[in-house]
Amino acid sequence: MVEDRKLLRNGLIIAAIVIVVRIVLEQIGAPEPVNMVFGVAWLYLIMPVLFGWSIASTHTAGRYKALFKDVFLFALYTRLMVAVTYMLAYLFRWSAPRFAESNGGPVGENISLLRGILLIPVLNAVTWIITATIVGMILGSIVLLLKRRPAAA
Repeated sequence: MVEDRKLLRNGLIIAAIVIVVRIVLEQIGAPEPVNMVFGVAWLYLIMPVLFGWSIASTHTAGRYKALFKDVFLFALYTRLMVAVTYMLAYLFRWSAPRFAESNGGPVGENISLLRGILLIPVLNAVTWIITATIVGMILGSIVLLLKRRPAAA
């Protein structure tokens, strides 16, 4: 269990760094392909595999429950961090394409305070939390199935 918490904590630290780096790159006008490399969405593919590997190595019972907890918490916490960036984008009128009203973001002429600060960030977070949890459970479960402990002789 301690190993799971450490992995989750380290993953969240990496996610926070990725979020900050992306915002800085967007604000200095880096090309969009460069910005896309620094997205937490990539971590939704990597972290479940690491969670599955760690759980398969340490847990004997409740492996899928532990995987769900780790994947869900990782998605929840990272999306809360990203939601804050969407709120800041609305307040400071950031010009990055992902924040544009035309891309479903919170920055645009027709975006009210309620939509820009609450509705868009929350709906974005909920959508991503559900999607990341489903994808993470699939990937992590594959790892758990492939890394089964052999039966005792």
